Amino acid sequence: MLIAQITDLHCKAVGRGANLGCDNNKNIAQAISRLNNLSSRPDVVLATGDLTTSGTPEQYEVLADLLEPLEVPLYMIPGNHDELGPLLDAFSGKYGLVDQGHDFVRIVIEEYELRLVSLDTTVPEHHNGAIPQERALWLDQVLSEKPNKPTLIFMHHPPFDTGIWWMDRIGVLDGLDRFAEVLSKHSQVVGITAGHLHRTIHATFAGVPVTVAPTTCYSVELNVDVESPAMVTDEPPGLMMHLWRSNTLVSHNLYLKKHNTYNVAPLVKDWPDRWKLMQNKEQVPKVLGAIGDISDDI
Repeated sequence: MLIAQITDLHCKAVGRGANLGCDNNKNIAQAISRLNNLSSRPDVVLATGDLTTSGTPEQYEVLADLLEPLEVPLYMIPGNHDELGPLLDAFSGKYGLVDQGHDFVRIVIEEYELRLVSLDTTVPEHHNGAIPQERALWLDQVLSEKPNKPTLIFMHHPPFDTGIWWMDRIGVLDGLDRFAEVLSKHSQVVGITAGHLHRTIHATFAGVPVTVAPTTCYSVELNVDVESPAMVTDEPPGLMMHLWRSNTLVSHNLYLKKHNTYNVAPLVKDWPDRWKLMQNKEQVPKVLGAIGDISDDI
């Protein structure tokens, strides 16, 4: 099973142009095109919040147009830049969103090898996240229903501090103890994936691996000095691909820009012999060479 994750899209109203050197809407369109044209197409796409810049109806209208060409099932949750009311007005009945009068988004995706469960961490009118008692109880109940099925939890705010102080101040400020208690009862949770931080980060929380996907727009600069100013950077935008195979979850970064690729076979001596050994899952001796043995011009 292959899961794509896009996050922190920050869709803007028409005519707003680039921001901090990044054209957010152009990058969203590029991400959708990238996903549609992958040789290994994902089974599902998770959009983990900050879908828009400020959650206005106009921004969600633009986002709807940008997402329309996607040829893969998509599920979305809000982030701190979203507004639940306009989000549901725009997308209720689509992308896993259902307006049933709840004050938080609840998504459970059952039809794949890996069960996918959302955890809405948003706090109305605030940028920080939280996991209130009601949401922790809901998650506990959902996980209790399928105790033997491997499960991935997807959320917006990650459940840990990063060392980037100004982002940590708008992280999950309440409820991490509740979340940890829930996880301690459900060993089928094989991973947690999140967004919010605008850069790729890996951690563990309550013994569970956590990944944070890169943003499709501008990135947050890595600086763990507590005296540092808040800075963003033009590091390449991207998305994340999660591969579930043989009871193992592996996560890969994928840049939005498609880079040049090269066939390895002409660059390695005795490649057919090496290929046969690899296909048979046998050891490959060093005498069979490496890239560059035939030509340094790659």
